[in-house]
Amino acid sequence: MRERVARSRQLIAKGYAVASVTRVLQVTRQAIYRTPKPRSSPQRRPPVDDVEAAIVEVAQENPTDGYRMVWALTRRKLGRAINRKRVLRVMREHKLIQRRARPQRRRRPGVFRVTRPAELWHMDMTAVWVAEHGWCYLNAIIDCCTREIVGWGLELRCRAIEAIDVVERAATEQGIAPGMLTLGTDNGSAFTARRFRSVLSGLGVAHRRGGYRDPESQAFIESWFSKLKERCIWRNEFATLDEARAAIRAYVERYHERPHEGLDYRTPKEVRQTWDDAQEQLLKLAA
Repeated sequence: MRERVARSRQLIAKGYAVASVTRVLQVTRQAIYRTPKPRSSPQRRPPVDDVEAAIVEVAQENPTDGYRMVWALTRRKLGRAINRKRVLRVMREHKLIQRRARPQRRRRPGVFRVTRPAELWHMDMTAVWVAEHGWCYLNAIIDCCTREIVGWGLELRCRAIEAIDVVERAATEQGIAPGMLTLGTDNGSAFTARRFRSVLSGLGVAHRRGGYRDPESQAFIESWFSKLKERCIWRNEFATLDEARAAIRAYVERYHERPHEGLDYRTPKEVRQTWDDAQEQLLKLAA
């Protein structure tokens, strides 16, 4: 269309009749007479009040989060209700929206319905680059009910013994009794090792392995790893193993105080406290 309009203007400039040119080239006279104007870049207006200033500040501090999480964080920061659509509008005006293509979800059989803490944990391993040693390996466990990170360890190798150490420490700290927990893993060599399965059997922990090439079977820990990398690992360079451990430890502590969309924008720590309070109330009623 643009080429035909440009050609029409050239013919009209040579003296051809406008009506004939537009009829032959099938363009409108409006397109011939219209004067194109260059687009001006949109002007970003400054925040008008403390709410909009807080929205912009929180969005800039958390560049990997969408407007829903920014809304939850701003609401907590100011201590009062905020319109979620206002957050979206302000972020759009200041070019703070992160657009991502959301992949289609596929239905999978064998859904595990979690009804309490310490009922289902997901465990997985990922690699972290440390300048002193190269690739190091992070094992982590998440509680699928409260979304707490109940155990993690960053080591130089990814054998079964490193995974066993994380599981045993988490089971001891959380007071896991035989028969109360199911541990979900993928089919990595550390998790399918005979020694690892023997330790789980001794702890009375059921082992639930996902399908091959099926990361959705460990969706909770896979999601946590992706956010850890976006918010911490990819934004820093670690010279030593101790430096990487300190950064991950600090991130885990902040994560437990951070609202979670899957928890109705409550923090994992608040959800855990809710369950602990309910358990105490039941014990009082039973007494």
